[in-house]
Amino acid sequence: MRFYVVLSLFVAAQAACPNSCSSRGICGSDDVCECFAGWRGGDCSYRICPYGPSWTVAAAGDYTDDRSREELVCNTPGGYLHTKSDGTFDLAETYNDIYPKVPAYRPYTECSSRGNCNYATGVCNCFAGYEGRGCRRTSCPNKCSGHGKCMLNMEVNNKQYQSINKYNSQFWDQARSQQCVCDRGFTGFDCSQRVCAYGDNPRTACTEGAADDFQLVYMAVGTDDFFTLKFRDAFGGTFTTRPINAQKCKTFGHCNEVQYALMELPNFAVPEVEVDLVNAGLPTGEQAFLIHFKDPANAGKQNTLECEPVANPNVDGAAPKYKAVKACYVYHAGVPEWYNPDKTLKTFKLNGHSVTQAQVLSPQTLLHEGNTNAEAQNILKNQKYKEFLPCSGRGTCNTDTGVCKCAEGATGQGCRISTIFS
Repeated sequence: MRFYVVLSLFVAAQAACPNSCSSRGICGSDDVCECFAGWRGGDCSYRICPYGPSWTVAAAGDYTDDRSREELVCNTPGGYLHTKSDGTFDLAETYNDIYPKVPAYRPYTECSSRGNCNYATGVCNCFAGYEGRGCRRTSCPNKCSGHGKCMLNMEVNNKQYQSINKYNSQFWDQARSQQCVCDRGFTGFDCSQRVCAYGDNPRTACTEGAADDFQLVYMAVGTDDFFTLKFRDAFGGTFTTRPINAQKCKTFGHCNEVQYALMELPNFAVPEVEVDLVNAGLPTGEQAFLIHFKDPANAGKQNTLECEPVANPNVDGAAPKYKAVKACYVYHAGVPEWYNPDKTLKTFKLNGHSVTQAQVLSPQTLLHEGNTNAEAQNILKNQKYKEFLPCSGRGTCNTDTGVCKCAEGATGQGCRISTIFS
């Protein structure tokens, strides 16, 4: 009889914890479940969802509660608050302590405060616009419509969109916020719109008042050196030339080698261009090419060319493998670039050597034919780049097809061709 009494008491003691801790915890001496990792609740029946830095800053009042503020700061990436002599926090003084950085008030929260936890599965049901483990990332709209890539901000611009102590800067979301990077020919926040052809509207300014884009490629060269040029067109496509022999053009004037390399780019990115080796008075081992974008498809100020974008093309496995020039830089050198805000003429510096407008641009560009120098300068100092507008500003773009519907007086791709004038 005594045996049954003891056994019943033992069973009663074992059953003191709720639901026997669901077999996912240990029943403590105070009849409280100590849950295993990943489980929570009075009976350890709830799964724990992933945590992440909150997308919403904590309220200032949370940091004045002396019962939980210390833990709140410890649970905040980059967390810091100025502590006064009496042990209280001073929010205003915190900004002065870490200037120019800013305080981080985004503690770790369940589902990063952008979702609801499914305690049965331990998976966050993220709100619209958020995704990933613990809802830690923004999602790209419409999955970029199948015409682009969804990329993190730091992947899109890894040279600017980054910070060593990211949580205390404006770049705190650098590895969390995403955006669409559209394929060539598509645009819009979700890459759902097609890009129409660009061009200049000839009715906006007279020919003498509109300037083409010139870009000056300066380089330091040795023997058997090559270089490449990278160009981004109006449709968002990026193209890189074949390796160009830097020593191919040795006499000042027209340079076919660079010209053909640019015109060979796919998709008619540069339909026509003029390239000259400039006599700029540079010392031996230094030279400069002037690139003139003259085709209507490249009207106005173009994206700056990148020279030699590959860090080291002469290592094993490089394709193509070649010996690169020692240095290479690209500058815009169109007529508007040569004038200060007060319309006075300025000079360029190429590795410490002064280069004048007359050394770089041709007499035709500087309007010397039929004009005195003073007359030409009066026109040149007021020149602006040609426009570079969708449908040349003379039509409407059908973003579903990428085709311009030209207004009366214009026709052709991008409405670049004039037919009649009203």
